[in-house]
This record gives sequence, structure tokens and C-alpha cells, in this order.
Amino acid sequence: MTSTVPPLHAPGRRASPLPSRAERVAAVRALMGQPDRSVRHLALGIRATARRHFDRHVEPLIEATWPALRGTAFEEKLRIGACDLYASAPYTALFCAPRRPPLVRVVTDVGNLLPLPLPALSLLGRVAMEALGRVAYARQHRSIALISAFIVVVDHALDHCMDDPPALRGPRLEAIIAGRSPATGPALALTRALAVAMAEGLDPDERVAFERAMERMTGWIRAEVRAMLGEPDPAGLGHRLAGVEGTIDGLLFPVLRYAGEGARAWMYDVSLFVQVMDDWFDYEADARSDRATPVTTGDWTFADVAAAWRRSADGIEALVRASGLDSPRYVRFVRESYVLMMHEVMEAMAERPDA
Repeated sequence: MTSTVPPLHAPGRRASPLPSRAERVAAVRALMGQPDRSVRHLALGIRATARRHFDRHVEPLIEATWPALRGTAFEEKLRIGACDLYASAPYTALFCAPRRPPLVRVVTDVGNLLPLPLPALSLLGRVAMEALGRVAYARQHRSIALISAFIVVVDHALDHCMDDPPALRGPRLEAIIAGRSPATGPALALTRALAVAMAEGLDPDERVAFERAMERMTGWIRAEVRAMLGEPDPAGLGHRLAGVEGTIDGLLFPVLRYAGEGARAWMYDVSLFVQVMDDWFDYEADARSDRATPVTTGDWTFADVAAAWRRSADGIEALVRASGLDSPRYVRFVRESYVLMMHEVMEAMAERPDA
């Protein structure tokens, strides 16, 4: 598949001195603007649903493969990453999909047609999201929980749980995921268990989407290895693009039949913004490490952070309108909900220590 993520940069720009981390964080806060917290109920509903299905489908795998994970810092990182960050994207795409499933369509059409104020719309969205999380679309909820956790665990295992030289680390991880090699250690056992669970019970269309997504996830792992080896990225992106596209293709497969390619392009934009922002905030830590990032090389600057943010925020409006939900009030509600959720992601990143 040809990438749909447009370039943000001019490869080979010279790095220039950056403001302090605190100043960089303040600049991103100003860029994103003040969020409307009256729409927070929708985000709460999405996260409550994601956590319910994480507990139902991921926690038993943790208990079976890595019970010592409980109470650790990574357990909390896994739950936050899977439920509060990654799962939000496919759920948002589902509610903005042109081929929304019937119960979702009823809720969104009511929100689009009734002249409700934004807080009431948000509360309606929360009630509907939590109800649907309990009584409908069990297959989609399960797949979203599993793939969201898989992405976090794979990233952690590759960076922190494998002693192999980088050139061998990626192939061994791929073999473990595919079942061609035994998993050694609890992190890799959990990785394999999540991969097995994701592949179970898929119908033919879901299996096609899943296998394509796993191919892109494999591309992400291989790109990470190239970055570890210090191989230059001709695109000047520090091998980030494969991660942007691979993780999103994974997250999209549970709802692809409803959401379509418009959602994929928007989710790429969201993922790219998060990656650019993450590298922008972590400049000092990355500069001390062995891995160059597009910010440490000067290929990404604040102008790129701003461009990525505006494209993702404008993109959610376009996605909603393309789905037939075009009342100005409803479009504003969805945009404000997205802005608030991304503000919370940004603040969580900003609070991390400069390790």
C-alpha cells in the first residue's frame, strides 16, 4: 500500500537551537488552544468501554503469561496506552464511519438532528458508548482491546525485554509472534498470547484485514531494527513512518468494514501528530541516546508540529462531514471532543520526566 501520509519536512535541514523543554511544551499548549471540558463525557465513555474490554480480554492473558506484571510501572503504562490512547482512535473512526453499524447510526443521527447543546451531546455519547460496550459489537470491542495492548507490549518487548543484537532481535520477535519460535520470558509470552487471541474467531473479511494489518506491523518492527542499527532513513523521518502506518493499520482492522479509507488517512494524521509531538518534547533525552530522531537532526521543527496538529484537527471535521453528519453543531462537537482527548494525551506526555 502506498503511503498517504504527506511529508512534513524538507530532508536535510540543519538543526537549530531549540527552546527549553518547558517552552516547547508551552508552545504546543498554545497551538492546541483551550479545550472545552464540557464535552469530556464522550472521552470518559470511550475509555470506560476500552477498560472494560481490556479487563475482560487482556487481563486473563496477563494472568496466564506475566502475573508479576501486576503493580509495576509498565502495567499502568500498558493500561493507559491501550485504553486511553490507542483504543480511542478506532472508536472515534467507528462513530464517524460512512457505513456505521445500525445502533451506532441511530445514536449519531439523533445527535446530528436534535438541537442539543454540546454538554448534552457529550452525555448522550457517553451513555450510548457505555451501553454499546455492554450489549453490542462484542467482536469489535474484543479486537480493539487486544490490538491496542499488542502494540504497547511489542514496543516494550523490542526495546526492553530482548538481549539479542538488533539485527537478530527483529527476526526473533517476528518468529515469536508467528509461532515459529518459542517465547522466552513473560513479555514475549504475552506478546505471543495476544497475537494468538487476535487471530481467533475472525470471519473471512476480518481475517483479510487482520493479515494485511499484521504485515504492516511487521514492517514497523523491521523499521525499528533499522533505526537501532543506525541506518539512515532516506525520507529523513528516522524510520518513524512505518510505525505511524503499521500501528494505525493494526488499530483500524476491527472497524475497517465500517470506516473505510477516509478513516485510515485521518488516523495516520493523528498518529503522525502524536509522534512529532513526542519527539519534540523528548529532544534532550533523544539527543543523549544512540538513536537519531527527526527533531534531533533538525528535519522536524515546531512548524511541523503545528502542521501535523492542524491537519489532524481539520481532518476530523472532514471525516464527520463525509459520513453525512454535517450539522455545524455536531461537527463542532466532534472536533471539540477530539481536541480535548488530544490535550489529555499531550499533558500526559508533558508530565513525563526528561529521562
